[in-house]
Amino acid sequence: MAQQIHEVIARARNGDMQAFRQLVDMHQQFAYRVAFRLLANHDDARDVVQESFIRVWKNLPRFDDRSKFTTWLYKIVVHLCYDDLRSAYKRYKCDADCRDRSWEQLPIQEESGDADMIEHYRRLSAGLKPRQQVVFILRDLEELELGEIAAILKISIGAVKSNLYYARLNIRQKAKEMDLEL
Repeated sequence: MAQQIHEVIARARNGDMQAFRQLVDMHQQFAYRVAFRLLANHDDARDVVQESFIRVWKNLPRFDDRSKFTTWLYKIVVHLCYDDLRSAYKRYKCDADCRDRSWEQLPIQEESGDADMIEHYRRLSAGLKPRQQVVFILRDLEELELGEIAAILKISIGAVKSNLYYARLNIRQKAKEMDLEL
């Protein structure tokens, strides 16, 4: 599989649009799943995925073949989501009651999956800082290794652990307040 990816990347680097389309087809679901879990909005997730693949196309000549393509793609997707979350967090920073109300007004947008689980996730993650939310999603939902998360976010493994600890602590505390069982 890794050899096949590198062959497709090599062809795409040489301007083969069919190869790039194949690369997009192979990784689009993966990128969308990460973006949606971070942003909890279909339109925003689609926008991030589209921008991510634009950046992949523009920066493909600089991709290091010794790296995993998925890790590189994760970095791009996560950083775009993180920028979006950070700007949204600053724009809508308010007290806990205000954040709860704003999350309650969001419609369930996941086309497949458990709507109740999505709603619980939205409410529980509403108070997390953007970096905590990103680390929580990458570790506990996407099941990435700590080292890979550290590489994606360009932070130390200790910072990953710390953000994950506080994210889980905040989620447990919020679940307890809402009488939810994790």
